[in-house]
Amino acid sequence: MGTVRDIRSTPQDVMLDIDAELRHWRGCYRESSFHSSSREFDDYIPTLKFGYDIYLLNYRAELEELLSTLKHRYERSIPEWQRLEWPLSEAIIRETWKRMKSGQSWRQVPPLNQGFHNTAASLR
Repeated sequence: MGTVRDIRSTPQDVMLDIDAELRHWRGCYRESSFHSSSREFDDYIPTLKFGYDIYLLNYRAELEELLSTLKHRYERSIPEWQRLEWPLSEAIIRETWKRMKSGQSWRQVPPLNQGFHNTAASLR
């Protein structure tokens, strides 16, 4: 995806493309450190999204600072039938944070005026 190192040190013209992130994980989840052979990819989606949401809401913090409250937050946020056991959820959250901090998740946002000109040109 991108080469942005960390949202804390990036210009604000980057975005997270969650669909692209889910495609990434769908392509490699079987080789990931958190994968269990009894799980299919769709089982991981709510927890992956939770991990990204938590990062975006707390990007200035370190994950270790949040872990003591995350389990409770996870249980409140994710319906019981979609929840994974906490050790697995924590491993997935750690992987999403690692990916976000490495900059692999970020995409450059095209300048607003460029998008307007392209749209206007296509309407002619």
